[in-house]
Amino acid sequence: MKDYLFYFHFTMMEKKVKFCPECGSPNIEWVLPQVWSKWRCKDCGYIGVLILEDGEIAAELRKKWKKE
Repeated sequence: MKDYLFYFHFTMMEKKVKFCPECGSPNIEWVLPQVWSKWRCKDCGYIGVLILEDGEIAAELRKKWKKE
């Protein structure tokens, strides 16, 4: 049962869209699958543990980043 709950939680985490906190891009990935708390943005090069899951905030960041 414990393994099933872990798998269910992991699957649900995968389905949420995540955004870069620097540029608002959804084009992010784990730095290493084994270190799933660190993310890398393919657009701006951000590497860190903080990510966004709010699309509205990400859209505002994306507009600002594209202007710069």
